[in-house]
Amino acid sequence: MRLRAGLAALAILASTAAWADYDPALEAQEKAQRDAAQKAARENQQKVQKLKDDAAAQYNKEQMAAKRKALGAAAQGKSDAEVDKLYAAKIKSDTDAANRALSSGQAADALKQSTGKSMKEIQNMSPAELEAMGKELEKKYGK
Repeated sequence: MRLRAGLAALAILASTAAWADYDPALEAQEKAQRDAAQKAARENQQKVQKLKDDAAAQYNKEQMAAKRKALGAAAQGKSDAEVDKLYAAKIKSDTDAANRALSSGQAADALKQSTGKSMKEIQNMSPAELEAMGKELEKKYGK
């Protein structure tokens, strides 16, 4: 009895509709198409990454050339890292000099006259206060 029930169950499973739709050749073709699409996507992604890397390298090269030009003779014979350090020091020095010039003498007087505030007061303002002062100056002096 068990043997007959087992054989009957096996016969039913073997003849189900699920097996009727299975086509090994079609499955292999679909798998090949999926694999080809994945490969194309990977290649495209690699091309995009290469373009990004090339653009970043070109940008860095141009930036370094601009830094070397700004530094002049001081940058000759120096490595890129040394040029970066020299350039950062130059920018800091120039910024400090500009701040000192704005904080004293005629520049300070002109700033106080046009804004009503000293450089020290402006530096201590919150971002909201700076925004409000900017809008007020735009109304007063235009863009």
